Amino acid sequence: MRSGLFIRCSATVLAFALASPVWSQATPPAAPAVADEEAEIVVTGFRESLESTRNLKRNSVQVVDSVVAEDIGKLPDLSVAETSARIPGVQVIRVGGEASRVLVRGLPDFTTTYNGREIFTAETRVVALQDFPSSNIAALEVFKTSTADLVEPGLAGLVNVRSRRPFDFDGFQLSGSAWGLHTKQGQGVTPNFNLLVTNRFDTGIGEIGILLNASLTDMQYLDSEPSNTDFIADPNINGRVTRFPDIQRLFYRSGNRKRPSGNVAIQWKPSDTLEIYAEGLYQGFRNKIDDRLLAATLFGGTYSNLVYRDGSNLLRSGTVTNPGGELFSFQGGTYNRTDTYQLAVGAKYDNGPFKLSFDVARTDTTFKGSTESVDRILTAPRTIDFDLSTPQFTVRGVDIADVANWRAGGLYEENQRATGKDWQARADATYTVGDTGLLRSLQAGIRYVDREALREFANRFGAVNTPASALPLTFTNNNPGFRGTTTQPTRVWASPTYNSIRNSVTALRQFIITNGNGGGFGLPFTTAAIVPQPIFNASEQTLAGYAQASIGIGDSVEGTVGVRGVRTKTRVTGGAATNIPGFGNGSEYTDWLPNASVRWRITPELQLRLSYAKTRTRPGFGDLAPGTIGAPQPDGQGGTFRSGFSGNPFLRPFESQNYDASLEYYFSRTGFVSVAAFRRDLDGFIQNREFRFIDPALGNLRITQPQNTGKGKIEGVEAQLQTFLDFEFVPEFFRSFGVQANYTYLDAKTDFFLTSPTVPTRDRILGVSKWSYNLVGLFERGPLSARLTYFKRGPSRETAQNRGDDFYTEDARYPGRLDLSVNVNFHPRATLFADWTNIAGKPFEQYLSSARAGAPRADYVRFLRFEETTYSVGVRFKLGK
Repeated sequence: MRSGLFIRCSATVLAFALASPVWSQATPPAAPAVADEEAEIVVTGFRESLESTRNLKRNSVQVVDSVVAEDIGKLPDLSVAETSARIPGVQVIRVGGEASRVLVRGLPDFTTTYNGREIFTAETRVVALQDFPSSNIAALEVFKTSTADLVEPGLAGLVNVRSRRPFDFDGFQLSGSAWGLHTKQGQGVTPNFNLLVTNRFDTGIGEIGILLNASLTDMQYLDSEPSNTDFIADPNINGRVTRFPDIQRLFYRSGNRKRPSGNVAIQWKPSDTLEIYAEGLYQGFRNKIDDRLLAATLFGGTYSNLVYRDGSNLLRSGTVTNPGGELFSFQGGTYNRTDTYQLAVGAKYDNGPFKLSFDVARTDTTFKGSTESVDRILTAPRTIDFDLSTPQFTVRGVDIADVANWRAGGLYEENQRATGKDWQARADATYTVGDTGLLRSLQAGIRYVDREALREFANRFGAVNTPASALPLTFTNNNPGFRGTTTQPTRVWASPTYNSIRNSVTALRQFIITNGNGGGFGLPFTTAAIVPQPIFNASEQTLAGYAQASIGIGDSVEGTVGVRGVRTKTRVTGGAATNIPGFGNGSEYTDWLPNASVRWRITPELQLRLSYAKTRTRPGFGDLAPGTIGAPQPDGQGGTFRSGFSGNPFLRPFESQNYDASLEYYFSRTGFVSVAAFRRDLDGFIQNREFRFIDPALGNLRITQPQNTGKGKIEGVEAQLQTFLDFEFVPEFFRSFGVQANYTYLDAKTDFFLTSPTVPTRDRILGVSKWSYNLVGLFERGPLSARLTYFKRGPSRETAQNRGDDFYTEDARYPGRLDLSVNVNFHPRATLFADWTNIAGKPFEQYLSSARAGAPRADYVRFLRFEETTYSVGVRFKLGK
């Protein structure tokens, strides 16, 4: 219903634009390109964005791809993480209505910076890119090769978010946007906005510019996930050994997510050679997670209507009456909050051949999260019809929407807190020798960072067995998912509301104390909130210095040679000692990171790049921290053992030798085509392994710990094309169309301990697709502009485990994603826009494979994820210059 309404609205907007008298008064499409790049030409909208992207790529010392301000403003994206997926070589995972995991050339190990300075979230080493609203930034830049003057990139490179500054504008400007966002599955309509005001002032002490920018993104989301369990059972059913996943689940990942954000910038230019600035950034994150699960056990009971796969004992579908296990459900009430602040001051001095700059910044970020989750069980007689290939199930014989049929199972609580703080300062100097000799310029700089990170966590469980209706909660039928599909007949059951759980925590705890069976997870159950306990406390100091020279031969060849040295001192302590012999809590090491690159302008339009750089990624603080060991538990052979997780302070950084070659042809003001080949030789890939040994004090231990493993390699090719059809041989109307296309191929493998605890196996890097591509169609004429984008990535290996006699894997298959954005400039200073994302609405799919010894391979759907589709309508405006 709403999709059809949106299509009709878009068609009406298009018809209005084509009939508008403004059309004949519009600036015509840009003229065909000429060789002289200094000739005056006026470009607007998409053309301006494509030209800026083209110029940044063409003139950069590094291999860099970007999306610039006008481009971002007209993308149907809420966050920078979504925007990054439009860039060649970038892959994302979408969960909860947004892109939440970003890979650059197959790896998550990249550095994040904001205006060139490092930024992170809480105890992690990077910032969540989805915390940056797309409408709130000037550009997103992905550096795929490195130079010595950059903050040390990770293995995958560096992602820089560039904000707007007052001197970017000619004078006063008040601009912004406001839109309503509707989600198809979440069924919420939420307000979103962005507002910017800036001005420049000539004063007696020089020119001063001030900019204020604020935004809010708000989404009500719901992902629906039907699944099979990740274990293949083999019971004897009616005299036949039958293999199948014996639990099916339905999980609703839903909630409300808000991200308030703001930044301020002040620039002061007391003279033509000196600029002094101050900047401040605030990022907020508020997530009310209203998730719920329904799990149907399929083992035991009486089976009927069984259908097997042809020629096998693998079960496809059937019916089970009164299964042995219960019908289980939980309703979560989680609230997560993050607040990140970064303040910076600095100065730039530019006097002829000498350039000096200085920047000092303070980052302070805190994450807090609490979970209250209520378990319920249903043991009444019931019949389950199940289809393992879809997967889906139907519950018959009992009304699961009636709370009277449920019993309370318990209350699970979780409390966590993480913080991160740093001081960072850098100074850089450049001396320009000239434009004609072999040596063109010299650069040198120094950077110091003092970083702190803390993570605290605690959880507990209180069991109870009473009628669910006795709980001090309000029950209702949950919001059903799967809208627009016929999947999963059973969609609704009785669940307590999010607000009643969060608002009745003290009463719930008292109910557990009065009617329950005591605490769990080693913590007593009281009416007071649990206090998070230290998991790790880290401090890290780094001192980096670099030197770099730019060289050239005539007007056609230029290059850069440099080296960056980084001294790192890290200290990490855990919540409890592991008593592992020789286990320390810190490390010190020095990295030398050389780089060299050359750019050869073969013709004014054609250029070749070659580059080499060494990069590395430090282990996360959690990977370095001593951990905790649990209480003794039976080992099944008459003895006991203790298990736990421990970090490894002896981990070394994960290193890579990077080689890149790129051939680029720039054939118009908006157009270029390029092909890049790259190779990454990896060393020290970090993987969790289990170690078993006898400790003199603690006895038998089974410790899971990260280790540096062997070597690996990533090889790939990227190809991209962008242009408007601004060519003389193209009819006038068709010059309004443009295209962007890119394709990435990756062959990414490294050493894993898959089948042996001591012998590594070369296998695919988890989470990496071999290929991905973007196709973008553009239209811009008169007051109307539109963009239709399609993104697709190939399958990826997500899990590879050796489970005793079972080699178990999971592989993901990604749906194509189609998005539409339409803009109509109904006034010289105002634009009406409408966006539609995830138009096709195809589910994400993940499949399991179990290769148990002595049995044929079993392959089943692990889970499907039906992701959000969004519709938004709003207005953008701009007043001033």
